[in-house]
Amino acid sequence: MKSNMRASLAAVLLMLVVVAGRCNATIIEVDVSNVAGNLWQYDYTITNNSLPAGIGEFTIYFDRAHFDLLAVVASPSGWDSLVVQSDPNIPADGFFDSLAIGSSLGLGSVLSGFSVQFIFDGTGTPSSQLFEIIGPGFDVLESGITSVHGAPEPSSAWLALIAFSALVGAYRSGGALERRRCITVLG
Repeated sequence: MKSNMRASLAAVLLMLVVVAGRCNATIIEVDVSNVAGNLWQYDYTITNNSLPAGIGEFTIYFDRAHFDLLAVVASPSGWDSLVVQSDPNIPADGFFDSLAIGSSLGLGSVLSGFSVQFIFDGTGTPSSQLFEIIGPGFDVLESGITSVHGAPEPSSAWLALIAFSALVGAYRSGGALERRRCITVLG
């Protein structure tokens, strides 16, 4: 029983190490602010954690059901940004696209200064969006979901701690169950 539990624990820890190592993809963080009424603004920061050749273009999508009248407010020097409005007749989501004019965003680099304003027709505060990192041949190199400030996601270390605690709890309760069975049989 103990050797099976140890093997399971070792397997889970190995899996967590492998998964944590793969969690270094591109990150796009967004600060959300209400400008007035249903006019909102997203301010984006992009971090290249995974692409050695750099990031030369990215696209962030706006759900056609809740976002309207997209407008580029700011774009960093050396980047050409545009918005395409959603079209419910096709149907197609709107999007914000930004292309590096000169050099791309190098591995380990962070760039902010991308801002988009929009009308939000949903309830509450606008949330995360889908994004794609586009390669030179217009192929999708990576895709993900933006990370909204104020809504942090658990880190790999916390997830590992939770998994480890669950295994320890299972191990301890399993041992207590075995002791109870012995007492019942012997008693």
